Amino acid sequence: MAKRAACILILALMLLVPGCTSSGDEFPHAEGATVGELLANPEYDTPVYVKGTVSDLGMLDCTCFHLTSGGETITVWYNMMVEDDRSSRPAVDVSRLSNDETAVLCGELKSEGTYRQKNDFWLIKIE
Repeated sequence: MAKRAACILILALMLLVPGCTSSGDEFPHAEGATVGELLANPEYDTPVYVKGTVSDLGMLDCTCFHLTSGGETITVWYNMMVEDDRSSRPAVDVSRLSNDETAVLCGELKSEGTYRQKNDFWLIKIE
């Protein structure tokens, strides 16, 4: 009974947070795609889940860090995310992340634009 209640609570919380929903079997919510899988089958400007090892958090000259898995690395932006129309995304608190930890992230793989490079990943939330 407690397990069922926990599942219901998780589903309810997922509905309250805009952005990421599971996008089918390719990028399952519970696990997320590896960075290698995401880059092999990119879904640009669509919320997806990705998992990997955090590195360079607090070490780069940007509000970003690296996420690595499946033999590939992406740059994850958590602030200063600006669209071509100059609208900006809200910052995401990354204080609970640390280098060398495995994380599942929800965000968007971005196509190239005025204020971003192709395959930058804009963070929406941390699982």
